[in-house]
Amino acid sequence: MPMIPRLCAAALLLAALVLPPPASAAEELRVGVSIPAAVAFVPLQVGVERGIFAKHGLDIKRSDLGGAARAHQALAANSLDIVVAGGPDLSLVAKGQHARAVGVITVAPRQTTLIVRNDSPMKAPSELKDKRVGISTAGGLSEWVVRQLSRQLGFGPTGITPVGLGRDEAQVAALRAGQIDATVMDFASGLRLEELGSGRIFLKVYDYVPKMIAQAVYAGNDTIARRPQAVRAFLSGWYEAVAFMRANKAATVPIAARQMDVSAVVAGKVYDELIDNYSRDGRFDPEGLRVLIDSLVEMGALRSADVTALYTEEYLPPR
Repeated sequence: MPMIPRLCAAALLLAALVLPPPASAAEELRVGVSIPAAVAFVPLQVGVERGIFAKHGLDIKRSDLGGAARAHQALAANSLDIVVAGGPDLSLVAKGQHARAVGVITVAPRQTTLIVRNDSPMKAPSELKDKRVGISTAGGLSEWVVRQLSRQLGFGPTGITPVGLGRDEAQVAALRAGQIDATVMDFASGLRLEELGSGRIFLKVYDYVPKMIAQAVYAGNDTIARRPQAVRAFLSGWYEAVAFMRANKAATVPIAARQMDVSAVVAGKVYDELIDNYSRDGRFDPEGLRVLIDSLVEMGALRSADVTALYTEEYLPPR
């Protein structure tokens, strides 16, 4: 009889050595998206649907928001851990001191366009002086675009009037009603309106601002302090998702089409145009950062050009 307990114990020990350990629960990470349909933020959905973030031990809880202000309000209130938003949001970080930029998403504003109605009488960018242009929210990328375009066109930073309208649907409605003369929208949204015959791409911001950190990942101070490994895991997953997208157009386009609410044809065109605009490693290019910071200082959105406390590369994957 004494042999039986010993045999049972030996069997349990063998099972413990042979069987894999139970899977640990994925860590929940609350991620906010400032502009849900923007092509710049497609890697988040790709990473979720392809299991890339799960592989890095994360359970992504996504929240779609209506612009930069709401995204950073939620981040400051600790309702979110991370937001993906515009590069010019550095000015909001400077005001709130609630977060830091931890990685670059896009290296130029290639995805940003100005859209007008099909029947708009405007033919040249010089006609934008004193016009009303729709933006998603004050303080974000779309307002920066309007100010910078006005400056580049020789009107000064206030020669074009930005009008905060929120989501794309509200901007399109205002455009159709003639309440605004143009609106700042994603390249994909512009192609969709052209496909529907209700609008046209009037200009590409990239033609006026060829290099600038257009979108970035922001992590809340509390998340950085308490869960630095979660920030590292998110960034590792993000840039792995970008690498997957670059290598797998056929798998990426259907996800992008659903996320941007466009046809597969439009999503394919967007992919071809913009896939090279994603940062591969998240590093803050000095020239792209300088263009962004100089313009924010000039517009009064930042008091100082010293932004070393507003961003960090500490949590990026090693090269």
